[in-house]
Amino acid sequence: MHPQLSEHRAPQCAELIRKLQQCHNENIWTKYFGECNEAKVKLTECLRAERVERTQKNLQEAREKRAKLEQAWKEFDEN
Repeated sequence: MHPQLSEHRAPQCAELIRKLQQCHNENIWTKYFGECNEAKVKLTECLRAERVERTQKNLQEAREKRAKLEQAWKEFDEN
C-alpha cells in the first residue's frame, strides 16, 4: 500500500506514477487481474527509497540541531 500518489510529492518517482496510472486507466480489469503489479512494485520500491533518504536527512538535521542546542546550554551553564 502506498500513500496518495502525486508527482510533486515524489518527483523522482513521477515516471513510475504515470506508468501505474496509465496501466490502471487502459483497462479497468488490468488492475484487478494483476497486470499492473510490476509497475506497482517498482513504484513502491521508489517511494520506499525516497522515504528512507528523507528519514536519514531528517535524522541528520535533528542531530545537528540537538548538538547546537547542547552547545548553547553548555555555554549558558559556564556563564
